[in-house]
Amino acid sequence: MKMIDNFSTFPYLTVNFPGIMIMFKTNQKMQILPVASGKGGVGKTLFVANLGILLARMNRKVVLLDADLGASNLHTTLGIPYLPKTLNDLLTGNADRLSQLMLKTSVPGLYLIGGSRHLPAYPDYKTQLTHKIITGIPQLNADVLLIDLGGDITPDILDLFLLSNQGIMVATNDPSSIQNTYQFLKMAVFRKILKAFPNNTLISYMVHSATHVRSRDRISSVPELLDRLAHVDRYYRDVILELLGQFSPKLFINMVDNSDDVRAANVVSTVSGKFSAITPELLGTLEYDTGIKASTQKLRPFTLDPENRRATEQLNRVADRLTEEALPTGRRMEREPLNGESIAREKKEVWFMDNIQYRDRPLHILTEKVGKDGTVRTSVYSKGRILFTRKLHYPELSTHNPDEKFQQQIVRKQHLTALKGIQIGRISFKEPE
Repeated sequence: MKMIDNFSTFPYLTVNFPGIMIMFKTNQKMQILPVASGKGGVGKTLFVANLGILLARMNRKVVLLDADLGASNLHTTLGIPYLPKTLNDLLTGNADRLSQLMLKTSVPGLYLIGGSRHLPAYPDYKTQLTHKIITGIPQLNADVLLIDLGGDITPDILDLFLLSNQGIMVATNDPSSIQNTYQFLKMAVFRKILKAFPNNTLISYMVHSATHVRSRDRISSVPELLDRLAHVDRYYRDVILELLGQFSPKLFINMVDNSDDVRAANVVSTVSGKFSAITPELLGTLEYDTGIKASTQKLRPFTLDPENRRATEQLNRVADRLTEEALPTGRRMEREPLNGESIAREKKEVWFMDNIQYRDRPLHILTEKVGKDGTVRTSVYSKGRILFTRKLHYPELSTHNPDEKFQQQIVRKQHLTALKGIQIGRISFKEPE
């Protein structure tokens, strides 16, 4: 067994690959949030993109990692049609480190590491790429890392999901989604147990018996596995119980009829508690809204559209909760529970964003109120680079509590003026290299 140990202090993260154990120190300040679904079509990528935007607007440096290998589309959700670098560059040698792939988006504080649909055809490329992703994560300089995983249940996806004890599963009330979510969680639990004992033949045999339908010695659940292990050696059972006690994945239910509709969460929690010994915590829900679909068709995240205020507030509660949980004990914010208002709403942030085609290339125009001194900033981005920035000061916005509609009117006016200025050639900027 080859040991790679670049750090001598704890905490560390241990990742097992065939014949290799990798130990590396994790970024204690970075909150890692892998997002999985077990199947596609549940809005997982939209969830990742818009949650990342809201977390970035809470003054956190956020990196979105598109690890949906072979079916990547996180960049298009953000309105970015072209990626100069993708994860594929790690395999071709065009990039040495994961951090070299970070692309600045049009949202301040939000960065993207994009995936590629054009991946190699050789069979173990996913294993190699997953290895490079995992070993590159500690070098990322970020407060939050959101990982968009593929809609499937494979070893590489499970390994990325298990990088954190606080992974998020996205589901809908559709029966097939509920079933796949439970199945994903069950396989994640067994994978976690197997990785804790990589060279133990007894554990390997029992996990095989639990995950293979045609096994002659069938084990139907994690509690049954623990019971059998206790007859052999109570040490194994105690270690696994401690391991699972730290594992607290969360559940987000998308496209519900109303915010109180948590049928999927109740079913997944009940079944998982019985068969996987894990009861996922409900992180939040998002109601079905035609406005979200309309924003998506325009390649515009719905959280950047003021018309989607209700949906943004629902997702803001999730962002607020995750931010609270990332704070050390004793530094949690003392305030009343949210009643439809989030940190971002409390800051009275107002912004407008548009994606346009200009001279056969995409431009992203973002106008936002910054600070409390009445400054409004318009920025133009292309391929992750800032081409143009202009700040204007409005004394009428520097009052103690300006009317929100009035703020929107001023910011929108500056935004539309910038759009018109680009169209008629009044605003010019250098061509990106």
